[in-house]
Amino acid sequence: MGFLLVDADRNFREALAIALRLEGHTVAAAATAEEGLERIAGGGVSCCVVDALLTQSDTVLAAAVAAGVRVIVTATYPDLLASAGRRNPRAETLLKPYTPAALLE
Repeated sequence: MGFLLVDADRNFREALAIALRLEGHTVAAAATAEEGLERIAGGGVSCCVVDALLTQSDTVLAAAVAAGVRVIVTATYPDLLASAGRRNPRAETLLKPYTPAALLE
């Protein structure tokens, strides 16, 4: 599975990418919506994980859905996550912080 992590938090993004790679997964990372959109357009993404706090997160989620990619929206705040889930009904939601195992479920 090719993961795309779109999250402005560099430490979180890099730590999660390392953990997923250690599990044998292919991982790409993006710090901005623009980078995320470029990666999605380039193909090879099976699962796109997007932080709801990211500027234009809904745009990235919509592009991933349109590309047939599994989408997961994340957030640290339950209310923000619920709101993002309502705006993006095809996205799964995952409250931060989470473990790589929780993401893989």
